[in-house]
Amino acid sequence: MAKSERRYVRRAACHAILLVGLAAALGGCTYTIEPLKGQEGKTYVYAAVGKDGAPNAGIITTSLGAVVIDPPLSPEIGQRLDQDALRMSKTFWDEKWRLNKDRKPTLAPPVLYALNTTFRASHSFGNQAFHQAADIIATERAGARLADLNQIQRMRELLKTQFQVPGLEMHAQALTQPTITFEGTMTLRTPEVEIKLISVGDCVGPGDCVIHLPQQKVLFAGDLVLVGFMPYHEGRTRSVRHWIKALQDLQKLDLDVVVPGHGATGGKDLLKEQERFLSSLVAQVALALKEGKSLEQAMNSVKLPNAANWRYYNEWLPGNVKLVYEELSQGPTPEPSAASANGASTSASMAMPAGVEGADPFRDR
Repeated sequence: MAKSERRYVRRAACHAILLVGLAAALGGCTYTIEPLKGQEGKTYVYAAVGKDGAPNAGIITTSLGAVVIDPPLSPEIGQRLDQDALRMSKTFWDEKWRLNKDRKPTLAPPVLYALNTTFRASHSFGNQAFHQAADIIATERAGARLADLNQIQRMRELLKTQFQVPGLEMHAQALTQPTITFEGTMTLRTPEVEIKLISVGDCVGPGDCVIHLPQQKVLFAGDLVLVGFMPYHEGRTRSVRHWIKALQDLQKLDLDVVVPGHGATGGKDLLKEQERFLSSLVAQVALALKEGKSLEQAMNSVKLPNAANWRYYNEWLPGNVKLVYEELSQGPTPEPSAASANGASTSASMAMPAGVEGADPFRDR
């Protein structure tokens, strides 16, 4: 057997073992509700931190209604998040009126919005649990992907066959699509929390965005930030330089807490760590290109020792090298369009909070 064939067999075997581990993690898909910036009932913001690599989600409670971020993986898991959001909303409501003995009993505010930072199934296939009572918000490009039947079928099959995610037999594409789309920025204003959705263009995938809570100094970064995980490469766009630029821009925000797409929550330094990893990856691949290495040679030679203890480092690093190699081979990063300078987001640049804003749907509630 030739050396290249032996490498392929070893890589395939490692990938098969990896899928078994991921299936165990995603199949159970448990998460822990973590209050941010205060104790339960005395804070407005919660992270639903996935166990063993499962995706993270979020819950925001307000007196007008609750908001969830990135309902994960399946309608069944989305329903679980819905119930947790209603429970947190009731806790908020009971605490708000605890001292008002004359108040009449009322139901806690329901979930009014589900926000998607990406079209990717791990952060959107739980949307269906909210479609009857809530609006679903995503960027225009992410919304287009969620409306693509072929794309949805591919993602659903991947989750079902390789990762053994439960509850997908209930999944329906029409009930997953956003009801509101935006580009640039959109702000939802409530008496307690201002919620800014910021389009960052194509970073991990088409139409990524982040959720910024300026008053609480919290950022839900979606898959732009992963803690202790090598980024999953399948289905990604070749846009790592845009990804790095978005991370640099986000570091200008006043932040205390960053909620990654996968992994433990942390401080603003998570943005810098992700930027440092991606910049090192680009530098190493650029050096391989300069030395005249082929794609296969680069995939086998590029190593990043500072990330060597991350989960799936050996299994997924070659795929990341491939994406960057192909991107750098295409030439310089395209310049932002004229629309970007005026605040509207494009695939080549990031729109910061001062940009063009969509309407505030809360005003019509």
